[in-house]
Amino acid sequence: IPIDGVDRTPVNLAPPFFGEEAFVWSRFREQFHPLANDMEDATVPTADKPDGFDNFETQPNYEGVIDRRSPSLEAGQKTYHVKIRLTETDDIVLFESPSHVVSLDAEEAARVQEQNRRFETRPKARRTADAEAQTRDLPCKSRSVNTECIHRQDVASFVSNYDMYDTYNDLERHTKEINVADSASKLEITTYSREGMEDIDERLNRNANFHLSSMILQRLLAGNVYREQQIRFRNMYPPDPCREDIRYLYRLDVLWTYRTVETLGKPVASASWCPANGDIVALAYGIYGHTGSDDRGCGFVYVWNIKNPVNPERRYRFDCPVTCVAFSRRTPQLLAVGLYDGRVQVRDITDTTQTPLAVSNRDRFPVYQPIWDLKWVEFDNEGKDEVIAVSQNGWVLKYTLTIGQYLLPYPLLRLDRVEGTPEGQTSTGTSATADQQPVRVQSDLHPQVLCVTIHPVQKDKYYIGTDEGTVHWCSINDPFQHLGVLQMHSRGIFCLEYSPWSPRIFLTCSGDWSIRIWIEELPEPIVTLCTGFAPIQAAYWSPTNSTVIASVTRSGVQLWDLKRRSSKPASETALGSLTTALTVVRFTNCGRCLLVGDAEGKAHVCALEDMPFPPHFQYRELQSALYGKLVTTPELLTRVKRMGYLGY
Repeated sequence: IPIDGVDRTPVNLAPPFFGEEAFVWSRFREQFHPLANDMEDATVPTADKPDGFDNFETQPNYEGVIDRRSPSLEAGQKTYHVKIRLTETDDIVLFESPSHVVSLDAEEAARVQEQNRRFETRPKARRTADAEAQTRDLPCKSRSVNTECIHRQDVASFVSNYDMYDTYNDLERHTKEINVADSASKLEITTYSREGMEDIDERLNRNANFHLSSMILQRLLAGNVYREQQIRFRNMYPPDPCREDIRYLYRLDVLWTYRTVETLGKPVASASWCPANGDIVALAYGIYGHTGSDDRGCGFVYVWNIKNPVNPERRYRFDCPVTCVAFSRRTPQLLAVGLYDGRVQVRDITDTTQTPLAVSNRDRFPVYQPIWDLKWVEFDNEGKDEVIAVSQNGWVLKYTLTIGQYLLPYPLLRLDRVEGTPEGQTSTGTSATADQQPVRVQSDLHPQVLCVTIHPVQKDKYYIGTDEGTVHWCSINDPFQHLGVLQMHSRGIFCLEYSPWSPRIFLTCSGDWSIRIWIEELPEPIVTLCTGFAPIQAAYWSPTNSTVIASVTRSGVQLWDLKRRSSKPASETALGSLTTALTVVRFTNCGRCLLVGDAEGKAHVCALEDMPFPPHFQYRELQSALYGKLVTTPELLTRVKRMGYLGY
């Protein structure tokens, strides 16, 4: 804009756009087309008409025009109006935090969801939380921040031979032997202590808090190793009956094994689960079969807990082998122990000392033969705890727990040999008839009593099995006489147990290689299960399935199902080495696991896998299974049906 011969064109304030040339006034004039040819003098363009340059050839007259917004200007001074164009500049980014959230309507929504799915399903994905946040991840601390610097120094010292001699003379030397796990060898450790100072080992052994703390610590450490096995033992995740891959294989899965170096080579003679706490089991280590006289020096009773399958929580040592153990139902902390020399002891497992609660008194009634079995009396006896024990010399004794330190003995019966032909089975396995010759039962003057069982309903009535193969039923209220006798096997009877679902159906197992199921008031068995050429050491009913029976022989564990074939067990499992004889089998309280003991001092806790699901009506299932076994003997089936309902 030339004014008075001077170019007054203002400089362009806005930077040129990318790819465009700068504003040139001459070029603008060449492209401008005037809209009007006339313009009055002394007129000022208004604000609402920005394009006020109508004719650039004629210069407007600005005389007398005063800018009132500038009071410093004089009245005669000229003012000039300049047209300025303002444009928006580019944004200058000072801080940017881009969002990591994508809308579901966006084009890349599907790709982002796929990336999130891959991140969450990768093996080592970090834990994430579904929350809307745009903060950055916290920086990880280095190891040097959390630990202190370890300073090291090289320190030298000179010790003369005289100093060493005086030091060792002032110390007292002790050499101890420690048994090495899973080995018969021993490790010698030499320790030194100053004279007059108390031995720290003896002090810790006398501290009850130390034993309690170490027991709890061992439970915690064992839980890290046996966590999955303990969950399976507790049956926290039962099998789903609706799954498609159900197979009935009657399989045993070993969860863990109770064993110690001290009891290595001592057979497991008996086992008893605590009725109040199914996690606790007592094992008796004594003799089995033809045990050598050198191995009959001592016996042990260990109380194990599934919370610590490595070390027992109670250890009791005896100067003779232990033959049987049993927990009390009335007072679950009381444990009765039968010994090989004829003594009976009662222990309180809550007591941490080794002092027995009560022992049998030989001054009142001496017994020197082994106690093969014992049971706690459960009927109403004025709140007294009583134990029935059976001896090898034929004595049946009742011990009463009194206030004193001795058990009060009371002889109930002494068995004599059976003369003639008793009612029941003969050596051929058929019932005796009038036309058969009488079978002489070979026995000593007093037969050995091998097992005892108390009737589940009539608590004063008990059954005892002998080595003759006979069963005597007697009553506590009628001492020195028996109510009846029945020949059930041709060899000794090792176990007699009632069905949990019927007070009149029971089983017996014997050394004649058979398991027989009986009904009271019937002189012949209704079902006979034979394992072949092996004596059956023990047999028990399953507490959760009325038709399942577990038995044990020297070679393996058999599972029987009365709904299936009876000529062969449903499954047979060998545990341990082939030369190790199995001695004990017991169901757990929940019925989903088995405890199997062997002649080497090991007790295997096995889980029952691929088992049939328990029926809703247990007795009805047992009854139908027994009726199915009696189809081939219609006369016996008719007699059983006439007996009516046999359940509780």
